[in-house]
Amino acid sequence: MAQPAKILLTLTGLIIGESKESWPRQSIMQTITPERIEVSSERLSFLDNALQRYVDQGKVAGIVAVLSRRGQVFHARGYGAANLSTHQHMQPDTLVRLWSITKVITAVATLICYERGEFVLDQPIADFIPAFGSTLVYAGMEGDEPRFAKQERPITIRHLLTHTGGIPSGFGGATEPPEGMLRARIQALKTSHISVAKIVETIAQVPLVAQPNTLWRYGQSFEILARLVEITSGLPFADFLQTYIFDPLGMTDTSYVIGDDRIDRFSAFYRRAQDGSLSLLEAPSQSVHYTSNGHRPPGQWQHGGAGLVSTASDIQRLGNMLLNRGTLDKVRILAPSTVDLMTTNHLRADLLPYHFPNAQPIYGYGHGLGVHTLMDRGLAGTPSANGEYWKDGGSGTLLWVDPHYELVGTVCYQLDPFWIYPIFATTKALTYQAILA
Repeated sequence: MAQPAKILLTLTGLIIGESKESWPRQSIMQTITPERIEVSSERLSFLDNALQRYVDQGKVAGIVAVLSRRGQVFHARGYGAANLSTHQHMQPDTLVRLWSITKVITAVATLICYERGEFVLDQPIADFIPAFGSTLVYAGMEGDEPRFAKQERPITIRHLLTHTGGIPSGFGGATEPPEGMLRARIQALKTSHISVAKIVETIAQVPLVAQPNTLWRYGQSFEILARLVEITSGLPFADFLQTYIFDPLGMTDTSYVIGDDRIDRFSAFYRRAQDGSLSLLEAPSQSVHYTSNGHRPPGQWQHGGAGLVSTASDIQRLGNMLLNRGTLDKVRILAPSTVDLMTTNHLRADLLPYHFPNAQPIYGYGHGLGVHTLMDRGLAGTPSANGEYWKDGGSGTLLWVDPHYELVGTVCYQLDPFWIYPIFATTKALTYQAILA
């Protein structure tokens, strides 16, 4: 990839020489008057203004937010640019990198197979992928050398869905030896085309960071679940998603690859520098997702934990299916009881609060099957009602569902690091203050 070109953003809101009036708020989705579903238009303008400020102050290139209540979209707007170089506006149909929101879709795929009787949640994953039956477990250091032990209990499918299987992440921040081992092996895979089976084979060769069901560790377990779906369904993972989730839900813009026919709607990806400026991290045409004339770039694979590209409008459809407890537009994806099971806490009290490596604990939340689920709104400090659940992606994407308020929200912006500004918290706070009943 070429050296990122730095794009300077002035404090007055000028973006590469254009005034902020050049970036009007965009909406291409049909919306209803908010008052019809007991939301105040006047108070919702606070959200409009706050998200526009992030753009005007040069903190992000663009943001899109789609909100619905009782199945009806009352807010669908883009702010700023999806691509500063081409002056492409951010809109509800802008294609964005989902990153870890992919895990919600993988969880749904896994539960579809569960409903077919292919497995039970507490079944060992080694029944389907035998290599995980002999994976060793990191047991601390002995001098300068790591010690390893046998598994005291098997890794189950539920452990994988809740990040309690001891599977390492391979990300920065975690320091146990298995983390570095997996990080190096994943990096080596990125130079070639790789199957889901090969990814999982690689993960199985790396020791666990802890005994199963003793630690919450955000790891590569959803890659293993993608392989489980392949084994039990007989389909490639991407084909399963297309056939049983995307096509039935009308998620027409969700996929692992983008061809020439959609590249003009694909957002650029930016990085915030220490001085507050933005630099181009990935242009659409340089993306691993872009397939031109059938050519797949090296490193393109069908992740279970990340890798999907979608739009805010498509993800909103996924969220409304979950809000409706498994159905949308007369199409049923999951049984109501399965969605209830997915969105309730599965962690024991001694595993709470859980946290990412080198990060603050996530107070007030438990973890369901692929989603964070709110147990105590006071501890969490959120206006959401208990029972709300959500998932975010490290590219700057958020899906949240609040059954009590009958609310679904999707927020997307493409920024690394995504957590540097409280855009998600701002969006949620200013959405709830506009709800009147």
